[in-house]
Amino acid sequence: MRTLRHFFWFLFFLALSGCHRYLVATPNLLHARDPAGVFESCPADCQTADAPVIYATDRANLAGAGEAPNYGHGRANCLVFGTATVRLNPNPTWTELIRESTSAKRSRRYALALGDVHEMGQIRTRREQPLMTETGVVHTKASAAEAIEDATHRGALQELLSKRLAETSHKDVYVYIHGANNAFEDGIFRAAEVWHFMGRVGVPVAYTWPSGLGGIRGYAYDRESGEFTVSHLRRFIKTVAECPDVERVHLIAHSRGTDVTLTALRELHIAYRARDKSTQHELKLENLVLAAPDVDEEIFMQRFVAEGVLRTARRTTIYASEHDRAIELADLVFASRRRLGMLAVKDFSPKMRHALARMPNIQFIECKVTGSLIRHDYVFTHPAALSDLVLVLRDRRDPGDANGRPLQQPAEGLWELNDDYLKLTDARR
Repeated sequence: MRTLRHFFWFLFFLALSGCHRYLVATPNLLHARDPAGVFESCPADCQTADAPVIYATDRANLAGAGEAPNYGHGRANCLVFGTATVRLNPNPTWTELIRESTSAKRSRRYALALGDVHEMGQIRTRREQPLMTETGVVHTKASAAEAIEDATHRGALQELLSKRLAETSHKDVYVYIHGANNAFEDGIFRAAEVWHFMGRVGVPVAYTWPSGLGGIRGYAYDRESGEFTVSHLRRFIKTVAECPDVERVHLIAHSRGTDVTLTALRELHIAYRARDKSTQHELKLENLVLAAPDVDEEIFMQRFVAEGVLRTARRTTIYASEHDRAIELADLVFASRRRLGMLAVKDFSPKMRHALARMPNIQFIECKVTGSLIRHDYVFTHPAALSDLVLVLRDRRDPGDANGRPLQQPAEGLWELNDDYLKLTDARR
């Protein structure tokens, strides 16, 4: 019976792909607190229904010469970057969009559509030559020509970031890394939505890797594509952080993208430690968000907690739900002990709770939300969960009522969030 139930959910999630995407519901935060002030810091150039997103991808381009980019699920040997525009249908005026974006009930649904996509440059994977030092630390060295070419391409990306940062008061870059079974536009849409409900401050970036094959073998293909993209993501994060106009970097990873992101950070962390440097300082890493992480608990504890990877960010926030059916499916496929994205507060032993309490920069949040429990993207679609994500990213707040994030704290080091988060709290004030 359990196997049949999981097979049903597997078919259901496959059927979800290809559905129309609509602008997610308004976060509780935006209609429970000062809604008019949310978009006050929005740059004048961004006061339209269109949402511009910078993207980076190592997906293969299916378009012919002279055609607009068309990125599929195939893999490319280099990382390209550019800009993509997200449009709404119907197309509201700026005044209408603000009203609809701060209302609990909208007058209509707004479908998301991918507009113009412009590829602007590429960052090739450098042909590296391993060198062993006297201390046994492996470094790499590129040829002079490769170093010049590499600096030119990275400089073009940094110039693009600097141009966008000059238009906003928040010198922050928000990088979204999607999960399995996502098309190119899915990552663009999600980055645009989160940025929009933050009040359009900072610069939204979508890192979109080669997933979305679909079918019975789709998850296995996506898992290996996640391994393929790690070196590109590692190089991309480093390039973004080295942009002099960037003050803070925020990494928001979802589902299988959490493992991809953590692995890239782990490799960067090893390299920085070998040079006696602070990973957090070098990467300017303010927030690391792991939303519905599709990671085996034991692997998470061994590779990422024990090695200090979660300390590479000033704040690491983990969102999980024991009712996440997609994570439950992954648990069945890999026969893992437990997956991080399905843990509940009750699953933590006193020893684990004490360990979390000693790491104040790591916050585990159980999302006890309803109405979207079968949705694997509840962190980004549920009005309560999205509200907390906005406070983490935009305002950089720590949990606790005194900090403006009135999460419930059932145990030391652990937090809970329910449907009435912020909405109910503010209604009582």
